[in-house]
Amino acid sequence: MVRPRPAEADADLPEAALPEVAAAEAGGAASRSGPAWRWGLLLVAGWLVQAGLRAWLSRAQAVPLATPDESAYLIAARVLAGGVPANFSYSTLYPAGYPLLITPVFWLTGNPVTAYHAVLIINALVSATVLPLAYAAGRRLGLGRPAAYAVATAAALLPDALFYSGYAMTDAIFPVLVLGWLLTVHSWLDPAAARSVRGRYWAAAGSALLTGYAYAVHSRGLVMLLFYLAVGALIAARRLAPRGTVAVAAVALALPAGLSWWLNRHLAAVMYPSGARSLSSEALARLGSVHGVIFVLEMAAGQVWRLVLDSWGVAGIGLAAALGFAARRGVRLEVRVMAALAVAVTLVTAVAAPAALPPDQAQTWASGRYLDGLVVAFFVAGAAMLLRAGGRWIVICAAAVVPPVVIAAVAVAAYAGTSVPTAGFGAGFSFAGPAVLTQDWTQASVLLATAVTLGLLALWVGWVLAADRLTGRWPGRTLMPGGRALVLAGLAAVSLVAVAQMTSHISRAGTPGQEANTTGLVTASGLRPGQRLAIGTGLSWASWMPQAYEIPWAPLEFFDAASQPPPNASVVEVAWPAGQPARASWPQAPAGWRIVATDQADGWVAWRRPS
Repeated sequence: MVRPRPAEADADLPEAALPEVAAAEAGGAASRSGPAWRWGLLLVAGWLVQAGLRAWLSRAQAVPLATPDESAYLIAARVLAGGVPANFSYSTLYPAGYPLLITPVFWLTGNPVTAYHAVLIINALVSATVLPLAYAAGRRLGLGRPAAYAVATAAALLPDALFYSGYAMTDAIFPVLVLGWLLTVHSWLDPAAARSVRGRYWAAAGSALLTGYAYAVHSRGLVMLLFYLAVGALIAARRLAPRGTVAVAAVALALPAGLSWWLNRHLAAVMYPSGARSLSSEALARLGSVHGVIFVLEMAAGQVWRLVLDSWGVAGIGLAAALGFAARRGVRLEVRVMAALAVAVTLVTAVAAPAALPPDQAQTWASGRYLDGLVVAFFVAGAAMLLRAGGRWIVICAAAVVPPVVIAAVAVAAYAGTSVPTAGFGAGFSFAGPAVLTQDWTQASVLLATAVTLGLLALWVGWVLAADRLTGRWPGRTLMPGGRALVLAGLAAVSLVAVAQMTSHISRAGTPGQEANTTGLVTASGLRPGQRLAIGTGLSWASWMPQAYEIPWAPLEFFDAASQPPPNASVVEVAWPAGQPARASWPQAPAGWRIVATDQADGWVAWRRPS
């Protein structure tokens, strides 16, 4: 076990500012905070509260809203459970990792609404694990138990850790994967964190399994995989851990990676019979020209801009400190490795994630989703620094955040616009952070969102400095450093208000229009198990993809609306031409077919075969 650093050292060195790397314990302060088993019970209670909060916020949500992502993941899970597929040819191949997690739901029920509710419960249980993981991270960053628990609670309430749990998407679980991955890699590197040789073997195996599963869940996992291989090579070359741990990690990594490859091939054959859209090909094509590289780098700046905005400025402090640790001489090797790893994964993900996205969409330039796990990790680091580091280091790191955030904001304004759309589900989902910061759910100003974030950052730093001056205490000498701890209350309050607003404005759970494209069509058309729905050419994928999930007993059929419908089709859904009556949607309708459902806003008309 590494000896704890003296409290006075906190004033000089921001060792708490590095994600998952500080091996120090809180020493006597920790021992006075109560028996360890008591804190274990508190962690279980906190996890239950966080899971309950997530389940409560999504309680009225009945159907998938984020099309095509949610529909694709849900149908993939249904396929893995032996159910009916859908034809998603020419769209993105959604990997099997997340569907594999929710597959058991489709063994237990075939009802799409019941299954969706069950998936959100799984999301809530997994997502709430952010709290114990963030607590473990805080302890490794040198915080006492009360302070680590408070930081973990604030981190678990952050929108990036909470909001996405209300959707059947990988973003619901990715913060948990990232935190768990960083913790296990650190345990593999640092004997003090692993506590024993056996612990390092377990850490090697656990980090490899998490790496492989992250790779199976989303393309962001590929970035984690590449850097994990680099860390493994460094460990082998420098003998930073027993050689046997490298072999264990290699075997453990091959298991989920091999399973992912096999399951992805299966999904590709069943759900993408005509081929899938290749994200890697599009990214390589864009990166093949100077103009494309400049575009991608400007998009990456927007991703980092959102990392700072979506954490109310705190993750920026953690990121700045990690950069300093990675370059600082005299710091332990495992500390520098973890600093470099966290920063490198952040920057490469920020570059790689938007490279394959269409540049004409505003969210491409400033997405808040792709760095969600790293936002939470750096938030924990930044919050720990606000509690432990000296005021001078906090000011330096906060000041280092300002210039790149302003430059990134200018890039976002130049390409996405001086304001970003926040009205409606799609726009609000993409720009929820700026909408909350500006309190504008129509058009959020990029510069105002940036100014508010920097203002919040100044508030947190000023709060810490004022607390030190008023209490006259050096940081780190109490269980939770005096007035500094009130910063966490402010951060938690901002996050709770943000999540409440995001749920109200974006999810709008329980509103009648939510089911217009799914259960509404099935109910109005009288479609029953055994009967088939045929989709006419020209109908938007945004309309038929949710219905492919809603109808679990038979795959959708597609036909040319200018010809006769398939002989076994009971209901036909066709596009509604703008400005024309509903009957004009299908001039070739056979005699006796009648209109049974319409949606002019979404542009579709449903016809039913005569009885």
